[in-house]
Amino acid sequence: MTKVALVGDVALELIAPYFRKDGYEVYVPAGFGAWRQELLDENSALHRFNPDCIYNVTEREETLSREVEGFYDERMRKLASMPYSLAGIAAIVDEFDFWRLAGRRKILAVDADNTLWRGILSEDGRENLVQYREFQAGLRRLSDEGVAVVVLSKNDPPSGRGHPFDFDFVTAAKINWAPKAGNLIELCRELNLSTDSVVFVDDNPHERAQMKAHLPEVAVVRFPSDMTRPGQFLRRLKEYFFADAGRTREDRLRSADYRRRAAAEELRRTFAGAGEYLTDLDLQVRPGLATPEDLDRLVQMAGRTNQFNATTIRRDRDGFVRILGDPEKRIFIFRTRDRFGEQGLVCYAIVDLPSERMTDFVMSCRAMGRTLEYFACDYIEKSLGRLPEIDFTPTAKNAPFGEFLAALPSRPKTYYREHFPELPAASSASAGEV
Repeated sequence: MTKVALVGDVALELIAPYFRKDGYEVYVPAGFGAWRQELLDENSALHRFNPDCIYNVTEREETLSREVEGFYDERMRKLASMPYSLAGIAAIVDEFDFWRLAGRRKILAVDADNTLWRGILSEDGRENLVQYREFQAGLRRLSDEGVAVVVLSKNDPPSGRGHPFDFDFVTAAKINWAPKAGNLIELCRELNLSTDSVVFVDDNPHERAQMKAHLPEVAVVRFPSDMTRPGQFLRRLKEYFFADAGRTREDRLRSADYRRRAAAEELRRTFAGAGEYLTDLDLQVRPGLATPEDLDRLVQMAGRTNQFNATTIRRDRDGFVRILGDPEKRIFIFRTRDRFGEQGLVCYAIVDLPSERMTDFVMSCRAMGRTLEYFACDYIEKSLGRLPEIDFTPTAKNAPFGEFLAALPSRPKTYYREHFPELPAASSASAGEV
């Protein structure tokens, strides 16, 4: 059971029962403002309670009051020093469910029936479905910012053109009668992402419970009661899981690249060997040294990348600025494209020249399995005259980097070629809009 300490300058005892009803063990400091002293006192009852999290009930008050009609109840303020209506309390509890799960995610997996539309396709027929246009528009905005929006639906697989699942913002879909947890695992494998990067949205409480039971690392969120007014729900998805999406050019390329991966996967199935498939992809790379214009993307990769990350050093912007200004260090970067389109900056390596060590080697999961890491090593070796020793700190998630290091002495062939013509102006503009 999750232990929650509720804090804030209202009568929290009147709010605590709603958290207990949702299955949380709750502690409430006695007296207004007492929680500040208890936080400082290591011997206080709050510290003895040892909460899993401390939730400030009043912290989101301004935002929620704008979103919820009748959020305040003046009678409760006067009678009980607690200013919220029942609708306001419900919004506070709902907000907590998102707050406690907050973290960077990359995939938004959504149901279809009574989620993307009102109605059940197999029972009501497609002509009787009512599309949730505002919610779909919000999903499209997230997709444009680089979030992989995928559909998991228990329905007959669609056939032909113009079927109800034909959404241009959807990266991939699993539409069948199999368990959704298994379908999600397959989708993540195809996208080369881990299941702990997923937020799951489904109106069916049974499906949500099943997902929690089989894949507890997935963020399963509370579903809104009214999908005709999804503004608050979309705000919560963006704020708590996808806040940094859309900040770089690579973000805007990402969703289109995920969709191209599906096309590439279809291409792979037509070839007998991996080499033939990679050759046909026409892999191209533009190597170089980082500049200040690359800072946003470098910070983003340092913070997000886990699987192919040598030391998982989470450098911030100031850290990269210092390295760029250090004549004894180099930041090598690699931009890629293939026959389906451009991926942008997907790999960087930091070399300390005096010690001849590579302290950082980071590559996006979207570039894995295509031999870019071997091209990067060849390029750095040619640039410096030798390949620096690569630092490696094993973690629970970067096993792929360990496998690369084990294979490096045999120096497998790279299928990338150093040829990366500039995109025509029209193509560049459209890519920025993806």
